[in-house]
Amino acid sequence: MNFQDRLSAICARMQEERLALLIGLHDGAHFIEKPNPVMVLTGFKAIGASAAVLYRDGSTALIVEPEWDAERAAEACPHAKVVATDDVIEALFALIGRDWHFADDVGMAGLSFLPSGMANRVTATPRHARRADEVVFDAARIKTDREIAQAREAARIAELGYRRLLQIAQPGLTEDGLALELRWYMKTLGAEDNFLLLCAGPHNRAVAPSTGRKLGLGDIVLAEITPSVGGQLAQICRTVVIGAPGGELAAKYALVVEAMNHGIAAAKPGRAVAEVCRAIDAVLEAQGYGEYCHPPHIRRRGHGLGFGSVRPGDVSLDNATLLEPDMLFMIHPNQYLPETGYLLCGEPVRVTATGFESLSKKWAELGTVEA
Repeated sequence: MNFQDRLSAICARMQEERLALLIGLHDGAHFIEKPNPVMVLTGFKAIGASAAVLYRDGSTALIVEPEWDAERAAEACPHAKVVATDDVIEALFALIGRDWHFADDVGMAGLSFLPSGMANRVTATPRHARRADEVVFDAARIKTDREIAQAREAARIAELGYRRLLQIAQPGLTEDGLALELRWYMKTLGAEDNFLLLCAGPHNRAVAPSTGRKLGLGDIVLAEITPSVGGQLAQICRTVVIGAPGGELAAKYALVVEAMNHGIAAAKPGRAVAEVCRAIDAVLEAQGYGEYCHPPHIRRRGHGLGFGSVRPGDVSLDNATLLEPDMLFMIHPNQYLPETGYLLCGEPVRVTATGFESLSKKWAELGTVEA
């Protein structure tokens, strides 16, 4: 699938929903679980607030702020009418008129993800515009060829970032210092953004943002490494021990990896996302860890990979979404065990016509750093 194929699918859905106009809105704050309808409709990742307007005939307009970002937007989106401004909402009103609120053939996507100040300006008058998130994000459940290529590159950078972690982690280095170095290193490799969780301790309760805590002998370092290339994320989850790992830690980590492997093997077209979660849980439940396969210990076994769209959603028992070729998502058991604490392993996966493609070249194994 290419970008134009996706846009055509959205236009066809607009015809079915009797929408003459589709508006996508984003505030410019990019987060791993925050879908961006402007990216879906235009392919552009703005550095500030933005809006996209799609007409039923397939023509588009892109509104970006700040105003000085006009050249980059025009270069990235030659198919769109680009409006650069320092006030996206005012420019949107100027483009389509202030009376659009009263039109029931207008759809809007992204409103629920906006901060209240921006959302209130959009909804300040009575309106009949319909919520149209599904029109946008259903079409984006399948990644385009370009997004898949960007995800592969992001996964390559993530693995190089992990290799860098193994090279520089040492007792006395702070979590913040390690995280900062990894972010900078992956940026030099081409990651324009990076969602990184990194923490350490002898018995972690969960993965968390880094702090000024210093690494010590026997610490277990947890890292969710999630670089973005061209607005497409990929993630790997890794666990590293400072010093020689004990036999119990090695055995428990092997168990979590085994569970991950079963989950990845279950990722096939036509299967529900819930089956991937169930395959992971089954391995752990068989070893007596059923209690730890549910909240408050675990909420999900993976998730979609945006920024554009996070479909197919969480890898959880209540997700009945059927997997389709070229869906892209993360599979990670990320399990708390009472003997060892929280352990991370996980890989980005693309669904193929017959099974799956792992975007990472080397799957998780317990990393070690000589003390």
